Amino acid sequence: MKLFKYELGDLSVNCYVLVDEKTGDAIAIDIGGDAGFLMLEELKHGYKIKNVLLTHCHFDHIGGVYKFFERGANVYMSKIDERGILDSKYNLSAVFGDEVKPFKLKTALSGGETLKFGNISVEVISTPGHSEGGLTYKVEDMLFCGDTLFSGSFGRVDFPGGDIKTLCDSAKKLFKYKGCTLYSGHGDTTTVDIESVSNPIKHYYDND
Repeated sequence: MKLFKYELGDLSVNCYVLVDEKTGDAIAIDIGGDAGFLMLEELKHGYKIKNVLLTHCHFDHIGGVYKFFERGANVYMSKIDERGILDSKYNLSAVFGDEVKPFKLKTALSGGETLKFGNISVEVISTPGHSEGGLTYKVEDMLFCGDTLFSGSFGRVDFPGGDIKTLCDSAKKLFKYKGCTLYSGHGDTTTVDIESVSNPIKHYYDND
């Protein structure tokens, strides 16, 4: 399996592409924009995105999905956040002035599922708090956690559906995955071992 990382859209969302090297089929996690650029990358590296996994419904993570949906890609996101596909206030596009072109989900997720894409197995973990339906995807020792946790920081909770206590519970859940790498929705890659000790979200639950 090969991993590519791209920063897409005006807010530089991290899009991760996991490629099954035996088949060339790929999974994209969070296509926040720049769909045309990502399609050029497919041609450049010889893979094809057939499945799209979304960590949550904010516009900066889903803005480029429609192009791949129109081409036939299967799209997965939480059932709770599905409303954000059409609700511009909930997906924040109304606030930031960006447009999200609609698409439909192949399967609405809730957490606890295991998805199989060829030789790639994906464990779905429910991690709400930044949004009501936030998800993390575990592939081998990699955790693609969206905006739940960042390197030295954590996701905002002042958007619709955000809640600090819920986010703390999600962080605690992820901190149990010792030895795993955290691939966040923005910024640098980090590890569970580092963030479980030093991430400032601990200040919000150590004393509760």
